[in-house]
Amino acid sequence: MKILLVGSQEYPMYASAWTRGLNELGHQVAVLDWTKFLSSGLLGKIEKRFIVGPGVNRIRHEILHAAYDVNPDIVLIYATPFVNKEMVCQLTRDFWVTGYHNDDPFGQYGSLPSLREWRKVIPYFNSHHVFREKNIFDYERCGAKLVKVLHHFYLPWMHKPAMFRPGELENYQNDIVFVGHAESDSRIGYLEALSNGNFNVQIYGGTKYWRRHLSFRSRRSFGLIYPVYGEDYVKVISGAKICLAFFSTANNDDYTTRVFEIPAIGSLLMCERTELMQSLYTEDKEAVMFASPEELLDKCRWYLDHKEVRDQIAAAGQARCIASGYDVRNRMHKWENDLRFWSNLKM
Repeated sequence: MKILLVGSQEYPMYASAWTRGLNELGHQVAVLDWTKFLSSGLLGKIEKRFIVGPGVNRIRHEILHAAYDVNPDIVLIYATPFVNKEMVCQLTRDFWVTGYHNDDPFGQYGSLPSLREWRKVIPYFNSHHVFREKNIFDYERCGAKLVKVLHHFYLPWMHKPAMFRPGELENYQNDIVFVGHAESDSRIGYLEALSNGNFNVQIYGGTKYWRRHLSFRSRRSFGLIYPVYGEDYVKVISGAKICLAFFSTANNDDYTTRVFEIPAIGSLLMCERTELMQSLYTEDKEAVMFASPEELLDKCRWYLDHKEVRDQIAAAGQARCIASGYDVRNRMHKWENDLRFWSNLKM
């Protein structure tokens, strides 16, 4: 199948992962990275944030030009806020146009210009995939006719047990780690409860945002917070005894990408308890879950003292993650099957 994928290739776990996953399934994927057509400097930042300016017009022109040049079976618009009704309607006259967005356009971030513009064009696509179950109803209410959930994934070429050089492991050893963004939701209370309980917790993420959300006492307790990516991220997860995962309230999430990455790397996942998580992993056998600060502290205390059980659950979680196909290739195979069913294309 020939696919034109329109999306930023900046981050390895988003559109660029779809590109590689679809290529590895044997599809021909042409990529249009819209970030290359924004204006430079301050003007480009304004265009990206407010969806106005000459760069926006360039992006729309380039998408149309690429579509008619490539002549794909599918035009996949991946979280691209610069498309408008006229452009999507023109494309759907000649191609099957499908969309995907990992954020919730109907959540707390819905007032952002990028998500507001995405909501406007939802009804004009042929089909959509969404990150979370809740958005099926939201999209259908907005006028979309074909919508399915496509859960996120881990990257098998990246998310695997780390290989440490001699003497390197000690730099990554922590009792408890959390890697992720700061947000005013339950994660703050959970992390501050761990801090007050004198647990050894290391947070990795955007420095200025965590400073904004944590109390002064907690900032002193957690020390320097900074982001980690790629190989460093894998080593941080591999070196931790317990890896936490919290779910964004602003995005109405009941899971996150970390719940696939952490087990795939071979570490113990400890996350908030949701119905979806209980369907993805057998609780206390393949992952550990909690629903209150008291339960989190009790479980951290117990599992830190029981290495053998930690290792058993981590190994079982990794086996479940692999056997259940929580990787990008299997997700792309599901996406392909959905498109085949919807569009009756010969793929």
